This record gives sequence, structure tokens and C-alpha cells, in this order.
Amino acid sequence: MNLITRADWHAKKPTSVYTRLSSTRGVKIHYTGGTVPADLAEAGNHDRCVDLVQDIQRMHMAGGRGERYIDVGYSMVCCPHRSTFMGRGPHALPAANGAGLNSGHYAVLALIGSSGLTEPNDDLLNALVDAIEYLREHGEAGQEVKGHRDGYATSCPGDPLYRWVRDGAERP
Repeated sequence: MNLITRADWHAKKPTSVYTRLSSTRGVKIHYTGGTVPADLAEAGNHDRCVDLVQDIQRMHMAGGRGERYIDVGYSMVCCPHRSTFMGRGPHALPAANGAGLNSGHYAVLALIGSSGLTEPNDDLLNALVDAIEYLREHGEAGQEVKGHRDGYATSCPGDPLYRWVRDGAERP
């Protein structure tokens, strides 16, 4: 696993203490929605993934989704270069699954969107499995792997990624 720590991606500190989770039923997979540059997955563009994760954290903390979060809303974020960014991490309540749904599953974001880069490559799928396994080992995540849409009225995580989830979320 290529784990990128919060220090490595220069994460801002949360504005308050996370609510602790002792365990979850599993993990919910998310995508960014919107446009993700089609060339993000190219070998020389990993720095743009770091920028995107920082942008998402800034947006969440500034209230860009209609509610101000104390930090990035996701437990972990995965990019198409087989890297996994530490978000809130294990044993911390995420904010991305929807009201009343956050305590049931960790939230793992894939850096793909609804336009531009929409198809997960093998490196992204491997990073997602790495994140799932990490949360099982370090956060007592259960065996469920679901899409965000499995509990909330949304198109997230997009049809291509949701097919992978429905097919068992296995390594390519």
C-alpha cells in the first residue's frame, strides 16, 4: 500500500475533535462527481491528485457542500496512481455518507468524476482495495462494501465504479 499521510499531503488540522467509531459494518465508496481532468491518471500527474485532495478538504471545511465540516469528509481518498491518502482515518466518524449514515460505514473517495476521468483504472481499483483492507485491519471495518447510492439518493459513485462495487470490489 502506498499510504500518503496527512503530513505528506499537507492536510489542515481538523477544527475540532473527531467523533470516535469503535467499528463499522464496512465501507462506502464515493466519487468526486463533477469534472475530473481526463488526463489525471497519466503517470506524471500525481501532483495534481495531491492538489485535488487539498482542494476537497478546503471546500469541505469552508462549507462548499452547504455544511461546514471539521475536516475532509472522507476516511481515505484513493487516486489513479495507486496511492491512498489518509483522510479522517480509522476510528473517526466520516461526514460524507449522509445524515444518520456516517456511523455505519467508513467513506472512501475515488478521484474520478461524472465527466472527464470517469472510468477507474487498475491502479485506482487496487488503491481502493488497499484502503478497504487498511480500514478492516486498523479500524474494525466489517465486510460490507457498498456504493454511496446504497443508502443515499445520489448517483455516487458513478456507474462504472458502482459496477465494480456490485461485482464484489475485488482486485483487478
